[in-house]
Amino acid sequence: MKRLAFITAITACLLFVIGCKTGTTNQGSAAAKTESVLDKIKASGKLIVGMGMEAAPFGFRENEELVGFDVDIARAVGKQLAAYVGVEPELQFKAVSDETRISWVQSGEVHMSLCHTNNTRKRDANIDFSVPYGWDGKGVLYDIRKGKKDLKDFAGKAIGIKRSSSSEGEIKAYFEAQGWAAPVIKQFDNHAAGIKGLVDGQVDGFTDDNSIIINTAMKMNFKVGPKGILAVTATPYSPAYFGIGVPENDSDWRDAVNYSLHDLWKSGEFQKIYDKWFGEKSMCPLPLGKNRMEPFVKG
Repeated sequence: MKRLAFITAITACLLFVIGCKTGTTNQGSAAAKTESVLDKIKASGKLIVGMGMEAAPFGFRENEELVGFDVDIARAVGKQLAAYVGVEPELQFKAVSDETRISWVQSGEVHMSLCHTNNTRKRDANIDFSVPYGWDGKGVLYDIRKGKKDLKDFAGKAIGIKRSSSSEGEIKAYFEAQGWAAPVIKQFDNHAAGIKGLVDGQVDGFTDDNSIIINTAMKMNFKVGPKGILAVTATPYSPAYFGIGVPENDSDWRDAVNYSLHDLWKSGEFQKIYDKWFGEKSMCPLPLGKNRMEPFVKG
């Protein structure tokens, strides 16, 4: 028995040494660098972009044409990527939803995703994100005909959200921190359905990124603000930092996306796109304020 154990131990040692030399150990395989999305795009010349298509002003259909802030940013990044890919890749938009915008980046179905995605720690555990390219806040949309309200007035009240939105956890955490009764959350399939539910009295408020709920409501012909029937609480319960979703642990690809965004910022092209969708003449003005994209220093 002792001789058998000795032979087994010697055999294991020999296999380990051979594995180290040939690079066939589990550790060696795990350490092998996987192909970057950047290399795949260089080889195919195609960039597959997961795009939200049901949330104005980020990505939506207007007269059968796909338009929006995210759409313009994706196209601008695609052109700028030529400096890092070698040629300008052909963009292919693939519709993603709140339910698939993370998982399709994980599976490789899309190379990057722009779907008004707030970079939260929970999401960052599954994919990586570019530097923020958009900034917003989250309040509660409500029927101002029933009186002016702020967040505290929704303690214990019914609030609608879109399915798979991070808003549920964020608003509950905020209310708990304030010592208020948690709101009762009701999920809707999309923003328009939730806003209709608000107007019809199914819920007391509806929440998501302010720019989305205001734009959606106004596209439904509900005026928001002064002389309107709807309003948004003045106090936000959470900020929103929009990032481009990219596969986890692919620094070459993430760097190329970040550098492209930085180039757009330094050239002024980013500000032109931002002003188009969030400037004073837009449907939902959202001044940049102190928000800045800080390009990495070359050196």
